[in-house]
Amino acid sequence: MADTKKEHFVPRCYLEYFENDNKRIHVFDKKTMDTRCQKKEEIAHENYFYDVDYEKIISGVSPDKKERLKKDLKEITGIDDWDTIVATILNPKHIEKDFLGRIESEYSPLLKKIITKSYDGNQWVIDNCAPFSEVEKAHLAFFMAIQIIRTKTFRDTVNQTVEKTMQTLLYKQQMDNENALPKEYFDVQANKDYIKLQHLSMLLDEESTLHIADTLLKHIWVMYVNKTDNPFYTSDTPIISIPHKKDKFMTYSGLNSEGIEIVFPISPKLLIALYDTKWHSLVHQDRTFEILNHKEQVDYYNQNQVAHCFRCIFSKRDNFDLAKDLCKKYPIIRDSDNRISVG
Repeated sequence: MADTKKEHFVPRCYLEYFENDNKRIHVFDKKTMDTRCQKKEEIAHENYFYDVDYEKIISGVSPDKKERLKKDLKEITGIDDWDTIVATILNPKHIEKDFLGRIESEYSPLLKKIITKSYDGNQWVIDNCAPFSEVEKAHLAFFMAIQIIRTKTFRDTVNQTVEKTMQTLLYKQQMDNENALPKEYFDVQANKDYIKLQHLSMLLDEESTLHIADTLLKHIWVMYVNKTDNPFYTSDTPIISIPHKKDKFMTYSGLNSEGIEIVFPISPKLLIALYDTKWHSLVHQDRTFEILNHKEQVDYYNQNQVAHCFRCIFSKRDNFDLAKDLCKKYPIIRDSDNRISVG
């Protein structure tokens, strides 16, 4: 089997719905402020993103920790034979080829079915049909949970949380000293292999995935139909959270936060929005279509994609004036290294 170098954190079976007639996707890079047009195979990926040299990591620890690590892996996998674990679960390509490959083979036809059932926003369908069944909704919630975890944004959040927590602890340990140093003096760099291992362990943790899926299912699900000429953006972080409750000390941006809105564009014309029941039950009904007739409504969702993506915005058209203007007005959103703060 050929070595797979490019490993996607947004699946190609999803990205294909944002292709233009030439099978290309327009890309806006908010870090460089450049635009380009590429094949879906060339975006939302990183070389060896899911590959971990477990044997190298294990060989670098003490014998007692090595045995404890092996024992933990046997309990997690439910496999007693270490050689079997090495050949399967610890294979560097296991997550890309086996785990995510299997999930995407089920996700692809479901996504196609849901998009096809909308009939491009046919009015009779909107008035008389649900965008998806309860079973399809449950399956989609699981795939959305996987997508939330697998992104580069999620991994970077783990990395920044570790580094900034350690930075804060080191700073506070010497705050009472007469010659205390400022917080910025403590430059903490997390071990990249450790961060990757933490990220992938979360991705493989079925209990965590099901917990996220259950949280998503508690919300009101709406399918927005874009009736304007302005297509929805998607990004390298396609599922984003928009907080509606404002507080001086809390962000209320968690998946289960009061007032939260979670959005997932699934095509240039369709976007799934999930709403906190307590805040939005008088405005929205579960499993219904709603029409967006005005450009400003679509701009609202596109602006949030720009603000919350890790780096790149994707669109069927080269319609990035809004993204460029937003980045110029709020340059802080271009800095992916400072999304996490620890007090």
